[in-house]
Amino acid sequence: MAYGEHRRAGRLPDATDRTIISALAEDARTGITEIAAMANVSRATAYNRIKRLTDDGVIRGYSVVTDHSKMGLGVTALVMISGSQPDWRANREILSSYPEIEYCWYVVGSADIVLLVRVADTHQLRDLILTRLQSLPGVTATQTLTVIDEVVHRPVVEPPKE
Repeated sequence: MAYGEHRRAGRLPDATDRTIISALAEDARTGITEIAAMANVSRATAYNRIKRLTDDGVIRGYSVVTDHSKMGLGVTALVMISGSQPDWRANREILSSYPEIEYCWYVVGSADIVLLVRVADTHQLRDLILTRLQSLPGVTATQTLTVIDEVVHRPVVEPPKE
């Protein structure tokens, strides 16, 4: 299944689902018994809810969260790329092959592409931008914002409660 696709249309998560999702977001290794207790449901119900949330595409997977600086990636930057539209398909594949890119978004606005990149130092950032990104087909400009502090990083964002 490709990113953004869902197996079937499901209902929006209710309060019990959100409790389960929050528990898994905090620690995906949390046992089903503990999740059931947190959600105040039986183990079978918790298991079935997790299965349904996965089948509906609400839960797309489980991952490890690393400390990027401890991985040797001390510089984080947002790189905004502007360019001509006919080259976006070719650049998708190229950008996907760059290991420094954590996220890549095609956007509407003053830029066409926004990248979240993580590199060891400013020399690697310079090489990525000046050597590889600016030489991509159709790229006319780049703008880089260097992150000086990561304040909020939520693995799950919920809609506001009414």
